[in-house]
Amino acid sequence: MTEIDSETAINDYIAQFLLRYFRSATQTEVLQPNLDPQQDIDLLRMYWAISESVRELVQYLSAHRHEVQAIMEFRRHEEDARVRGRFDSRATVMRRLVTGHPTLTVSHEPVRTFESGPNHVLVWVLETAWRLAMHFGNLVGAQAGQHDPIEQSASGLEKIRRFDTIRQAMAKVVLGRRPSSHSVKNALTSRRQLYLLAAQAYRTLQLIEAGDEEAILDLLNDTLLGPLEVWRRYELAVGLAISRALSAVLKQPLTFSFFGSSIEPICRIGGYEVHWQTQTDDYQTPAAEPSEEATKRIWQHYAMPDGSDRPDLVVLDPDGQAVSVVEVKYFDVERNDGTDAIRSALTQLVRYCRGYRSVPEINQILDVSVVAVIDRGTTSVPVPKPFGVPLLVDFNGIVQRDLDSWAKHVVTASPTPQK
Repeated sequence: MTEIDSETAINDYIAQFLLRYFRSATQTEVLQPNLDPQQDIDLLRMYWAISESVRELVQYLSAHRHEVQAIMEFRRHEEDARVRGRFDSRATVMRRLVTGHPTLTVSHEPVRTFESGPNHVLVWVLETAWRLAMHFGNLVGAQAGQHDPIEQSASGLEKIRRFDTIRQAMAKVVLGRRPSSHSVKNALTSRRQLYLLAAQAYRTLQLIEAGDEEAILDLLNDTLLGPLEVWRRYELAVGLAISRALSAVLKQPLTFSFFGSSIEPICRIGGYEVHWQTQTDDYQTPAAEPSEEATKRIWQHYAMPDGSDRPDLVVLDPDGQAVSVVEVKYFDVERNDGTDAIRSALTQLVRYCRGYRSVPEINQILDVSVVAVIDRGTTSVPVPKPFGVPLLVDFNGIVQRDLDSWAKHVVTASPTPQK
């Protein structure tokens, strides 16, 4: 697998995380996104509000505000000795006979109204997209990669809602009721580009809500953002894999978190939590070894602060104690056999585990910890795995659910000891 292929495969695997990644980010490409449309539908709707179909409608309407079309209809009036519009002699005679009112008149007044099928589609799309964009904006922070697109969409829609013709149409249309299929058909066959764009945006939303794979794929490749660095995405892929493995063993659903500025678990499974790039509360910096003391002394001479330990992934049990530490390494498999990366990961993993266990008890947490690399190459894996040796897994193993046995080991392990 080439680096480009592996990057796309990782993006596909962590699509549910990318939907919730509200940090500084970059455009991300997916081919076969691993999503649960039922679980992710609310987020997909919000991404639709900033998608190309809605953007095109906003841009066109901003430049062609006068294309909103009213229709002519006749309203019936019954009044005393007054005619408004076309006089209806037959209806007048009948009403006079029925009511006994000798000067009653029935007439039909021509009026222009925006209460039409195409306008229902247009107004519903504009109002729904505006509400979704506003809600989306409340979820993300100013540092999120989605912030600018959301702001542009929300402000553009807010400006359009103030157009006099749009306000008149909104006053006539029942926004709580979705457009009928007849209304959508009329909009699609309209000679005005405005209504065609509105109908296309509405149909796109319908397809997304129905779980249409092509529509969702187009939406994601238009709007989806993710971490700039591929190695960060791979760390998320491993985090998702261990969360899914725990979910399968515990028979508990995953609860995904939003990746904003706050520090919280990326996933919760029952009472378990999976933390990413976080030094959890029960971590205690281990006493420095001689080589580490020498390194710190050199840092001080260069006026450099001490580094802080930050494990890639940590699994906490229902008591809030770390039961497993995961170190992740991503590298170019075409230029690297992974040996140095695995050696480095094991060294780091031992240090992090020292922060969660005393040295006499360190093997207990190492035994259920994991080193995850993109490809383990020629590195052999001991079978059976000796006690105190972390599990080594690569991306192919993750996809093939090699972590399920690890999850069983974590859940059935004896309660974690106090440090």
